[in-house]
Amino acid sequence: MAQYSFAETAYNIFELNTQPRLVYLQEISKTQLIGPKALHTHPDITEIFFVESGGNQCTIDNRSYAIENGDIVFINTNVLHSFFDQECDDFSACLIGICGLHLKGLENGQLLDKKICPVIKSRSREPLLRQYFNLLRSLAPESKERTAAEAANNIMKSLLIVSYELIRNSKMPLGGQEYNLGLRIKEFIDEHYLEDLKLAAIAEALHVNAYYLSHTFKKILGYSPIQYMIHRRIGEAQNLLINTNLTVTEIALRCGYNNSNYFQVVFNGIVGMPPGKYRKAWRQ
Repeated sequence: MAQYSFAETAYNIFELNTQPRLVYLQEISKTQLIGPKALHTHPDITEIFFVESGGNQCTIDNRSYAIENGDIVFINTNVLHSFFDQECDDFSACLIGICGLHLKGLENGQLLDKKICPVIKSRSREPLLRQYFNLLRSLAPESKERTAAEAANNIMKSLLIVSYELIRNSKMPLGGQEYNLGLRIKEFIDEHYLEDLKLAAIAEALHVNAYYLSHTFKKILGYSPIQYMIHRRIGEAQNLLINTNLTVTEIALRCGYNNSNYFQVVFNGIVGMPPGKYRKAWRQ
């Protein structure tokens, strides 16, 4: 018989009188994925994404990352991101969304500082992380029941503690002159992406040579500035299709397209299906 004694602890990573809550869990594989998710944000949700097998590509803030088996990915609130930029037959992952997160020393909704790489190798913690996500997955079918929801929330808090330590021990920095320029470009486009933006106008506003601006932005993000603007618009359209009852024409107008037919062509080109079919698939 083996017996293990655990140390006494009053360890608490959460700000006083705050309690995070598990909002959703998504299982992701090629067969379950309803089109790629274009660039989007969550204003009140923090996400943790664990790659269980295979590999893919993701974009977070203004950088592209290769993600692979065993990686854990952290998405702060209000951070633009997209997943599944490549088609991969053996890719599978599990994602959870958390609201009400407030860690000590960080702003509401933040898991890590903006200067820290959001993709971390789990290494020795990989078996434990897999167990956490498998436990959450096993409770998901009973998520509406109070007991299962409470158990899932406690597992999620344990996952957060392990993740917090992984982040503290990793601290792979981001930065550099090109990164800072990319951030300036991204912030400008984020403010004006619903307008009729042209590359020359962006370059003039930021006082940067248009060629250098485009080259630097694509090197860091993986998109040209105009491609990023289009993906930003389509990401917003996806959110509106899922979460509102606005018509496709109304959504097109809200996302910077005066021509609904052209909007549907662009949407289909990025997502792989027209807006109406996309909405129906998510609501089934």
